[in-house]
Amino acid sequence: MKHGILVLLLIGVSAIHASAQTAYRLKGLVRSEAGKPVAGATVKATAIHGFRGDQFVGQKDFAVSGDDKGEWNMLGLTAGIWRFTFSAPGMLPAVVVMPIKFSNRQMQSAQSGQLSWTLPVWLMPIDEHPALHQAVPLVLEGRLVEALQFLAPALEPGAKPGLKLAAGEMSLLIDQWSLAQQLFAEVAKQDPSNGRATFGLAGITLLRGDWEPAGKLLWTARDLVPRDQRPALASAITELQAIARTQ
Repeated sequence: MKHGILVLLLIGVSAIHASAQTAYRLKGLVRSEAGKPVAGATVKATAIHGFRGDQFVGQKDFAVSGDDKGEWNMLGLTAGIWRFTFSAPGMLPAVVVMPIKFSNRQMQSAQSGQLSWTLPVWLMPIDEHPALHQAVPLVLEGRLVEALQFLAPALEPGAKPGLKLAAGEMSLLIDQWSLAQQLFAEVAKQDPSNGRATFGLAGITLLRGDWEPAGKLLWTARDLVPRDQRPALASAITELQAIARTQ
């Protein structure tokens, strides 16, 4: 009986803790690699870690649709490490991992829940990498074994960097972190100026909870990614630096 009461108390404390957090709004823009808005894109967010790496408490899955201009906004994100997935018809899905108020959580009394940065993302047309065409629906449906079969072309000798990047991000979507790391590392070695590959490697280290190396990779990626994505990376770096100062 005492054990049951303790469990109920812990659940109650967790619920209060979750409701006390500020729910943040994040905005972004989905475009093609050619820079054109991608209308009606689906944006999903999944919490991986909670505040400062603790177990996440609260709603951990969100989904919104972008408008005709490719713009989207999502309300309800709380402190933690989040994986964002972007998909649209005719496009290869993309994945980005970001901290949200990871080291400096605000309570509900805070005046604003609007994040100061946006999250722009660029999608690759499926037609540019037809070898991955069959993998897309399998990845989005979470059909791991079947999806891996159709991601294999990215591992073949001579596979183009764009193919490797797309397959790496799709691997993150089905939690195949080692495969994603291999693909991103191959691109980064071939082209050290490729910000998307370095950003991908940073995302893997965030998923694994390795805050210090993640911060170093983000620092490198910040100067390599497109200019309007840099404020997001700068915010992530600041979050991870705050963690380092408290350890």
